[in-house]
Amino acid sequence: MTVYAKAKRAKKGKSNKKKITTCIILLIILGAIAYLIISNRLWDLKINKPMQEIEENIAQNNTEEETATVVEEKKDEVVDVEIPAKMGGYDVIGQLVIDKIDLTKNILAIADDNALDLSVAHYYGGSLNQSGNFCIIGHNWKNMLKRLPEMQVGDTFYLINAESKTKVTYQIYNMYTCVPEDLSALDEIQNGKREVTLITCNPGGLTRLICKAREI
Repeated sequence: MTVYAKAKRAKKGKSNKKKITTCIILLIILGAIAYLIISNRLWDLKINKPMQEIEENIAQNNTEEETATVVEEKKDEVVDVEIPAKMGGYDVIGQLVIDKIDLTKNILAIADDNALDLSVAHYYGGSLNQSGNFCIIGHNWKNMLKRLPEMQVGDTFYLINAESKTKVTYQIYNMYTCVPEDLSALDEIQNGKREVTLITCNPGGLTRLICKAREI
């Protein structure tokens, strides 16, 4: 083989090696690009899917809260009723209405001896028709709560808020007798519903009649 042929062959070999190297580099670059595309797609799926689920959950929760608010507002029926601002110098915060025993009494804001001579009164708890256990006390007199023992579990009554003129109906779920020292009737039951407790004396005044009710 001549020197020229050897040189030509060597040059051709270098050219082939250069082409192979170029192809390998191109394959590596294409592979890297494909990897980045796939990685970014997977990353996008990993990030965006949970974010989408979170956004959907937030939207669902907001809808549920809005629905719950509407339901709550529907429970508080607006009524056309005249309630005096005061009674015997005491602020009137609402009315107790028990149709079964033909009772409608203004609820006074303070439960002292003079107030209880006039009507039933707020004894314990938060605001009327708000969350918590709203306790009302009254004498066992003919024009007060004397007929309360006629009420039974399942019977209903309602309270009207004097300021908003809204009515909430409550259903009795328990009635029992206790000694005056037993204050457990004042406890608040965290069940997500508003409660009312009616308290009066049993004949003789040695025990108390407790009537427990919650909103329906």
